[in-house]
Amino acid sequence: MNKKATLSDYIILLRPTLFVPVWTVFLIGHWFSKTRFDLLSLLSILLYTLMMGGVYILNQIVDIESDRENRKLFLLPDGIISKNKAFLLMFILFGTTIPASFAVNPTFGILFILSAIMGVLYSLPPFQLKARPFLDMLSNGVGYGMLAFLSGYTIHKPLNSHVLLQTLPYFFAVSAVFVNTTIPDIPGDKKAGKKTTGVLLGKRITLISGVLLDLISLVLSILFKDIICGIAATVSLPFFVIALVKPTKKNILFSIRLTAPALTIISAVLYPGLVLLLLIIYFGQKAYYKRRFNLNYPSITSGIDSDF
Repeated sequence: MNKKATLSDYIILLRPTLFVPVWTVFLIGHWFSKTRFDLLSLLSILLYTLMMGGVYILNQIVDIESDRENRKLFLLPDGIISKNKAFLLMFILFGTTIPASFAVNPTFGILFILSAIMGVLYSLPPFQLKARPFLDMLSNGVGYGMLAFLSGYTIHKPLNSHVLLQTLPYFFAVSAVFVNTTIPDIPGDKKAGKKTTGVLLGKRITLISGVLLDLISLVLSILFKDIICGIAATVSLPFFVIALVKPTKKNILFSIRLTAPALTIISAVLYPGLVLLLLIIYFGQKAYYKRRFNLNYPSITSGIDSDF
């Protein structure tokens, strides 16, 4: 394997797969504003994407040693991209996008900063919310379910109490998926001394939590007459229940990987241009990981053979 970094390596360092949930809720928030998706909307989501890329770089910098041990996200652990260059790219992304966000409007800029702060606190010691039970879930629910939604909404519309309430179904929907994502990592997190929600609650209670959180999302969607999140929560619920009743590795992974796309599919219906981006990310990464590391990634069945 050639260890010299290429442009594609730096693009992958931004973790494009993780942009999908960001775009999903951001666009739904924009849709709720009932405004036209124009050039300002496009520039706003681009800024938000690049800022989140900086957040994901920081996460990888912090996790270099554990990623090296677990043989994942090879770019930093294998020295293909140096830690210093990763830091530089992160600072460039933060240093350019945060000031530019205020050119959209002050409210968007404040939400933008809050999103960046949440991302930094999630990864950076001594805060490291991702290694703290319930705070890991709350930070994901707030970051992806609320701040991304509000950022999309406030591009053209002012913030108000009604739209704050409208984010609650998304907070619980994101939290439901997140708690189940902690289950496959329980063995590794225990070994690393991390006390995540999954580690604290154990597999069964975590699975019960996923079902309850999705149910709350569904109930709130009905109360707020939110058909988008209501459909997603309804479609997701059987997968959460199946994972609880029959907690095989396959069912648990499917409860994560087949429920998260529910909102994304609806978002793509509202904004068809998202379909092209999703195809580029999926097939682009498929080709990249095969060529660079001879891996079949992304794959819905990856991880089924792992122990958890």
